[in-house]
Amino acid sequence: MELAVIAVQWLHVFLGIFWFGSTLYLNFVVIPAILKLPPEQGVAASKSISERSPRVITPVATLVILFGLLRGIVLGPVHSLSFLLGTAYGITFLVSFLAATATFLWGLLVLSREATKLHVVPTNVKEQAAYDATLGRVRIIALLELVGFFVVFTCMILMRFGM
Repeated sequence: MELAVIAVQWLHVFLGIFWFGSTLYLNFVVIPAILKLPPEQGVAASKSISERSPRVITPVATLVILFGLLRGIVLGPVHSLSFLLGTAYGITFLVSFLAATATFLWGLLVLSREATKLHVVPTNVKEQAAYDATLGRVRIIALLELVGFFVVFTCMILMRFGM
């Protein structure tokens, strides 16, 4: 049983690092770099990234959540509703699950949908203004996703100490 706990914990943490790290990299490296590109290059880069990202991040994020549930419920202490809702650890586990799921859905449904609007090269001033506004929204949406990661990360630290 202990080997299973180690394996699941390792996969949960590794994939969580991948998911969170990808989001940080996108926010602080990729988006600022795309902003400096000429419009046609920025559109090509944005399109390529927004088409590839869900194919990689969706399974990774799904596995992070599933391994977290497995780690907490099957291989961990959360065996009853009374434990989940009646202990500090259980409540933190629940908040973590809800925040991770909300963060996943935010990225999948809100961020991805908004990013697909950046697939057309602006050809006039009006289209450029709309493109710039969309790019600004994508930046804000992507930064808001980090709030979810902050909550999840904080919960992980608290659960490590039994809270």
